Amino acid sequence: MTQQISPPDLETVKRRAAQVQDICERADASILILDDLIAQVEQNIRSSSPYRYRLNKAKHLLNL
Repeated sequence: MTQQISPPDLETVKRRAAQVQDICERADASILILDDLIAQVEQNIRSSSPYRYRLNKAKHLLNL
């Protein structure tokens, strides 16, 4: 025989929804921080001597 699974009560649904919302907000905050760190690293790379050298060499090769 198959057993019927009863749906969770409204309080359980509300509690789980609040937990999921909290997890999503924390994930969004983490993503924002990671995006900022990536931007900082990219800025550091662009200001490095080897990067500027390679960029200038590429521009020179393309006559830019």
